[in-house]
Amino acid sequence: MTDKSSILKAIWGKSVLIWGARMTGLGALRVLLGEGIKVIGFIDSDLAFSGKHVRGLPVIDPSGLQKFLSGVRNPAILIAVSLKEDEILSQLKKMDVTKVPLYSFQDEKSPYYTIDILSSCNLKCASCPHSIENHDVPKGSMTLQSFKKVFDKIILETPSISHISLYSWGEPLLHPYIDEIVDYIHAKNVAVALSSNLSIRFDERIERLISKNPDYLKVSVSGYYPTAYNNTHAGGDINLVKSNLYRLRYLLDKYHANTLVDINYHLYRDNTGINLDKFRELAVELGFIISETYSLIMPLERVMSHCEGNPDFQTISLEENLLVTIDEGIFASKQQRLPKNSCPFRENQININADLSVPVCCTVFERGENIVAENFLTISLEDINSKKSTVITCKKCMDLALPEYNMGLNKPAWTKFAGQKTLFDTGMKMGKDLKLIK
Repeated sequence: MTDKSSILKAIWGKSVLIWGARMTGLGALRVLLGEGIKVIGFIDSDLAFSGKHVRGLPVIDPSGLQKFLSGVRNPAILIAVSLKEDEILSQLKKMDVTKVPLYSFQDEKSPYYTIDILSSCNLKCASCPHSIENHDVPKGSMTLQSFKKVFDKIILETPSISHISLYSWGEPLLHPYIDEIVDYIHAKNVAVALSSNLSIRFDERIERLISKNPDYLKVSVSGYYPTAYNNTHAGGDINLVKSNLYRLRYLLDKYHANTLVDINYHLYRDNTGINLDKFRELAVELGFIISETYSLIMPLERVMSHCEGNPDFQTISLEENLLVTIDEGIFASKQQRLPKNSCPFRENQININADLSVPVCCTVFERGENIVAENFLTISLEDINSKKSTVITCKKCMDLALPEYNMGLNKPAWTKFAGQKTLFDTGMKMGKDLKLIK
């Protein structure tokens, strides 16, 4: 059952648990609460949510799900995690929880949307394509009028949409009308997800944004002290980022906003000691969650060049600081293969660039054959999906097991590779450089 109205009718009167506590889960929550459906909590295996509440609801680890359900009358589970639905279903089967009714809004006619409302960024991070010189991606922002047309078309073609992401490769908080865009989306009871480096000086813009209570804000960092942070967030100012995090706390309290702030900490060999410890402390102090992720080299084109034996100098240099190299990550993820010729990035998502062009997925950056439509407003969703199947890049990518790599499948193997690395955490203490060798 994938029709949204049918699902809402089926779970009416039940006590619903939403699997996924980030942007997709928050989108589902907005829809269910709007229909007067009782939601009793979230399910999420991410340690970032251990012992936490989101929107006042408990986040249950899958290991404790059976015990939690034993005290729930008439339960139901709504899966809101687009990329790992098959994995979740397998987990539920192993836990013998399949007697609980399971539902999902996701199907091929109901993709998740990502709109890059601004195609440029104020930083040039080494692992990001914005550090690549002489690329063919035009800079600029989507106009407010264009965005409204795009969103109206999305609502028309995908009425079951529950959330939308306003970022891909760009820095959305630089958009001058970000607050009005959030307002326009919320008017249709759709949740908004944002991601920012937060190394920006637009105090008034940030306040206007928080006053609109966006549902989810991911803040990407890679070090508490400048020495480590500057290695990978080139052009940023970590002291400005920390100042803005305190400002966020103040503004959230001022406007009684319940935005989920997720500090996304990129793990490298030079930032996993005192830098990570200090950011964990800051997250606790501010009441934000902190999620830790092994850094990847992006975009897809750079990884494919590496796999084909032609890595660029920047990739070679950056790999020296990775906890899990490209080859190690691919080897680990290949042990948990997706179905043949299948890719959740291609099949479950529609990505729209600031110039209205549509790439085949969110992992590619270069134009050319990766663009399946030049103008989202002039092509149907059906035709977009049809054109995706003809992109040559996809076959190469799937043959190399890069969808699995980008999803970070088989996390225990990634952790094992990371544990074999020598760490050289760098920080600042008493005005002097501090290096920790472990």
